[in-house]
Amino acid sequence: MSDMEYESEEEYEYTYSDEDESQASYSSHAMDDSASLEMETEVEEGSKKRKSRGRTSSLGDAVMKDTNGITMMNAKDILPMMKERINEVSEILNIPPSAATPLLRSHKWTKERLFESFTEDDGKIKKDAGVYHRCMPVSTEETNTCIICFESDISKEQMVGMPCGHSFCIECWKGHIQAKLDDGPSCIFAQCPYPKCEEVMTEVEVKKAAPELLEKYESYQLKQFVEVNGTSRWCPGPGCERVAALQNGSGLLDDSNLIVADCDSCKTKFCIKCGEEPHAPLLCRALDIWKEKCNNESETANWILANTKPCPKCRSRIEKNQGCNHMTCQKCKYEFCWICTGEWKEHGANTGGYYNCNKFAQEKNKDEDQSDAAKAKRELDRYLHYYSRYHAHSEAQKFASRQLADTEKKMVALQERRDNSTWTDVEFLKSANEQLVECRRVLKFTYAFGYYLTTPPKTVAPVEAVAKDEDSKKAKKKSKEDKQEEDKDEEPKPKTQQELQKERFEYHQEMLERFTENLSELVEKPLDDIDREAVVNQTIVVNRFMKGMIKYVEDGMEEGA
Repeated sequence: MSDMEYESEEEYEYTYSDEDESQASYSSHAMDDSASLEMETEVEEGSKKRKSRGRTSSLGDAVMKDTNGITMMNAKDILPMMKERINEVSEILNIPPSAATPLLRSHKWTKERLFESFTEDDGKIKKDAGVYHRCMPVSTEETNTCIICFESDISKEQMVGMPCGHSFCIECWKGHIQAKLDDGPSCIFAQCPYPKCEEVMTEVEVKKAAPELLEKYESYQLKQFVEVNGTSRWCPGPGCERVAALQNGSGLLDDSNLIVADCDSCKTKFCIKCGEEPHAPLLCRALDIWKEKCNNESETANWILANTKPCPKCRSRIEKNQGCNHMTCQKCKYEFCWICTGEWKEHGANTGGYYNCNKFAQEKNKDEDQSDAAKAKRELDRYLHYYSRYHAHSEAQKFASRQLADTEKKMVALQERRDNSTWTDVEFLKSANEQLVECRRVLKFTYAFGYYLTTPPKTVAPVEAVAKDEDSKKAKKKSKEDKQEEDKDEEPKPKTQQELQKERFEYHQEMLERFTENLSELVEKPLDDIDREAVVNQTIVVNRFMKGMIKYVEDGMEEGA
């Protein structure tokens, strides 16, 4: 038996590539005031010559700054960050790096959480993480018998031991490691092959027994680090392996604000906290609740929501195949709103109508049946009001995304139609379509937000409902008449804070819908009828109003609204 000693630090080294790759620092947040810079620059510098047909500027490009402390990285760029955290814990707690790794893993790679737990009961923490023996000086007692295959007279070089004292031959180790890797990501939690031994296998044993499998093992460890460490997230784009990392250390656990990332590789925009598409003004937790509700009630909603609607005037079936909600019946030329089927001219400022179809009107019939069935129906009606508009803007967003994908072809055609036109002169189409996608996305989630913002007032069953004699109906009628007389003499009750907040929110919502519809109509015109100046100006207006609406919601949240 040799002297007691800690395992060599060299054994815990990870395999890293020395080649350097550039990292793109960026951030994208719905409230970034720089989002309108591109459009303003475009107006001022419209005479600039096109440099490359394949390179375009956009509203998205204008906000790619590191104001949120987000950095896009390759997977290999995350490894040094993980190693730095492991080594720091190893030094502070005076334990081998291979013990620090499982300990960090069991605490979601949060150093502060680990240190706090460690000071309370370090023995229990070590046992729970499977590193109790690894944290102590180990005996390097040699054996030449594998306790799996029971082969004896195995050379020292062909045996690999665990800190718990169990040793196995390399061939048995390889079989064990390969079997755990075949199980997938859970391989990083694999334990000693000896029955009922809870000591965790680490990269040390993998490197000694099966170095050819080390890369795959470390890839699973890296994947787990990215997913649970609280400061990074894989880009959800199909096939994309870039990682978005928060550099300010605030973590992803705080749900009080939204942080949107824009992948510099696949161009996917996503919420860095939950991995979903940007969902302002809805917070991540509210989005989870809304999606679950939609999934549970989707069959009812889909039954009510059809792909076609009858013309309100002639009843001819009409299919909506564009993003604009301004519909014109080809048969009778009646113009109406796709959302509410109301007459289109009633949706303008000159009539005082605006976008009243965005408001849910709660019926206030005091004699309405208070049964559970009636309440359920009213709640379903309320849900369908918001879901139908959420669904409509979701479909319009998909249409706008398809338009955006075909924008460059349209830009080429427009440039060819206009003499002496440069590529800069037609870039406004791409910016406008990008803005439409963002507006439809925001509007979609405003209805999910509105659903939880607008809680119907509590209803009180009339006193007469308890009457069981023949005079109950007369008593109810008399009570109603007396109440009507009282209401005539009473002054209108002041609106509650919740009612005022709801009105202000719906005003912002309807105005954003109005501006978005205007921009959609301008963009969807035939090429010869597209007015560049009108599209550019409307894009700026819509962009600023969209940011203003989100700012209103964020300020309301801060005020406890």
